[in-house]
Amino acid sequence: MHRHTFLRLSALTLASALLLAGCGGGGSGATDSDDHVGERIDSAGRLAVLQADSASVRIWDLDSAQQAGSFTLDHPPATVYASPGGRYAIALQRTQDQAQFIDGGLWQEDHGDHLHDYRQAPRLLSLRMPAVRPTHFETHGTQAALFNDGLAAENKNAEVVLLSDAGIGKGTVDARLPLPLPMHGTAEPLGDHLLTTYRDPASTSTLPVQVELHRRTASGWVFAQRFEPPCPDLHGSYTNARHTAFGCSDGVLVVTRSGSGASATFSARKIANPDDMPTGARIGTVKGHDKVAQFVGLASPGHLFAIDPDAGRITRVNWAEGRTVRAHGFDRAGQNYAVLDDQGSLHLTTPANGFATRAKAAVVAQMPTAAPFPSLVASLSRDELYVSDPTARQVAVVDVPGATVRKRMDMGFAPTGLAWLGIAP
Repeated sequence: MHRHTFLRLSALTLASALLLAGCGGGGSGATDSDDHVGERIDSAGRLAVLQADSASVRIWDLDSAQQAGSFTLDHPPATVYASPGGRYAIALQRTQDQAQFIDGGLWQEDHGDHLHDYRQAPRLLSLRMPAVRPTHFETHGTQAALFNDGLAAENKNAEVVLLSDAGIGKGTVDARLPLPLPMHGTAEPLGDHLLTTYRDPASTSTLPVQVELHRRTASGWVFAQRFEPPCPDLHGSYTNARHTAFGCSDGVLVVTRSGSGASATFSARKIANPDDMPTGARIGTVKGHDKVAQFVGLASPGHLFAIDPDAGRITRVNWAEGRTVRAHGFDRAGQNYAVLDDQGSLHLTTPANGFATRAKAAVVAQMPTAAPFPSLVASLSRDELYVSDPTARQVAVVDVPGATVRKRMDMGFAPTGLAWLGIAP
């Protein structure tokens, strides 16, 4: 066993680590009384849209179906994520070892006796966060964990960075946890606890093999335990209301939480791959939803599995035999799981019915033959999905209940990665 401890960063450390050129943070906005509209805003939100082979990020207003802002980053981002509260777009420039942030301009504040909504023009923050090979980004509650893989060739170890909307607005990170080795890992934020991955120092592989738990204390974070069940070639994770699932080459490792806060307890169990797992395949991507007990596991190129953590069972999902998955994810309510195949068809499956396909819609007319492929993201304020179509230079708006393309928004460029920003009811 080993012990990791890290202290909260001092103001001086944060100032140097984040390389702020003036704050540029979002701030609360509560004093900008003339810049918001009313106390409650009913909005479809905004999309952060990446442009293929470009350093440009566009913020697209979904109410007007028009561009609300265009920003040029230092480097072309590999991907874009929404902050936990949905206000900020976090653009990861993986090979350039940094992240940049865009304020989407829609957010909500708790004023005690009421919730207050704000709407402003989007803006690029001056915040630049150094991060060696930032890759996996996992959100739970009000925090997100960004896992930086590190770089063995330069003797740079992996690190976990915890982020929140409040911290980003102040130009800071919530905390950093340095790890002892570089690894292609993942981390899951759980309030007073943090799950991270462990790599065997004797192995030449950069993939982790076990999961560790860290606990928050008054002085920072301390190593709590390493779970015994092995998870060889660990890749992919997701946290729902009670469980966290990690993809392994021989199955799925599930960590279960009992209780809440600092007194929560954790246990781990391994669920073996099913007998009908294709030879050579393994679950390497895990997705979930707080309102759905089961997880979804993807084994490339297109094998989907329902992971039941309570029953300890992994079941094959028969969605479209022989097809490759290009994008997939839950809708906002968790009532549908959408899968975009390599022919441009969107399959809507029903978790409550064993992920049986209830509808199929033609969304992308001409699927690219090479990356970048389309992305899919769910609205958190409407029953809609958004699918980027790089070839047609459009983003399709899919009505989930009707399983139809409601409209196609012409971008004027080849859109790739998407992140939904806005106020969730």
